[in-house]
Amino acid sequence: MEGIKEIKEKEGKLYKIGVIGSEILVMGFELAGVKAVRIARNGEEAEKALDELLNMQDIGIIIIAEGLANKIKSRRLQHIIETSLMPLIIAIPDYQEKEEEVDTLRRLILRAIGIDIIAK
Repeated sequence: MEGIKEIKEKEGKLYKIGVIGSEILVMGFELAGVKAVRIARNGEEAEKALDELLNMQDIGIIIIAEGLANKIKSRRLQHIIETSLMPLIIAIPDYQEKEEEVDTLRRLILRAIGIDIIAK
């Protein structure tokens, strides 16, 4: 069993996983054996990284941090993200994005009821 670093297609060809995200997100996947990783800090870097991974013939799944996927301005790449089945492109929340969502929710609840029910 190869773990999460490779996936098998019906004909038996092995495809690899690629990851685009923050240093911490990428590091987690590297620890799991994923080698096709790209660190991106903004939409421009994410576009370049996505183009690189799309040009690799052995990539079957591309995992991209959701915040970076939303910052990609290229219509061509946005269309690929939304429609591609091979490679399959999956946007996942980065750990920083989760913290920001919780902070936003905390402020909304505090403003609405005056109590911080999501204390850190």
